[in-house]
Amino acid sequence: MSATNRTPTTRLLALAALLLAVGVFALRATDLFSAPAPAPIGDRTEQELTYLLEPITGADKVRVSLTGRTDRQILIMIDGAVASDMRASRTQIEAILAASIGYDVETDTLTLTQFPFARGVGASLPPMQIAELTSLGLLCGLLLISLLNAPATRTIEPAQPAPMPREPYPAPPARLPAPEPEDGSDLRAASALAETKPNETARVVRGWMSYAEE
Repeated sequence: MSATNRTPTTRLLALAALLLAVGVFALRATDLFSAPAPAPIGDRTEQELTYLLEPITGADKVRVSLTGRTDRQILIMIDGAVASDMRASRTQIEAILAASIGYDVETDTLTLTQFPFARGVGASLPPMQIAELTSLGLLCGLLLISLLNAPATRTIEPAQPAPMPREPYPAPPARLPAPEPEDGSDLRAASALAETKPNETARVVRGWMSYAEE
């Protein structure tokens, strides 16, 4: 694969981290919101009474508080609009209390009230779970921002080889001038002079020789 078609490693790593973070966030959020409701608040007796009263009031719409041992004080709070007449519900609740904890109208005190409970995510998720989801959401956002702001792919041009220096052309050899044709006229004149005037010719030759020796 050439350098121009290769995806940057940093962008691949950022994309993989983003997909992993989104997957963990979705899995954790689904697990938290689809998990069964936590156990009711209170001791074992109050939790058992809550489970027994939920079929009448609705799931997670009743709170029970039980104090005292002989003269017990029983407070039952029901989620809903404020009701002035709760005699029908009171009859059913008293029957459940009598069968479960031995409720006695003469010695025990039952207080039954109905009002709308507060709504919000904090009512169903503890602070640690809210902090966990918030951290995962911020991590996904940061990875997405880093992926969008990553520099574009730069095309790497292959290195061009350095040009070779040109060698100078050798100078053409100098041409010697063409020899001039010799017609032999000087040679014939010297021969004719030696034949006609041998003494003068010999004297000239001896002069040349003595000059050459000097």
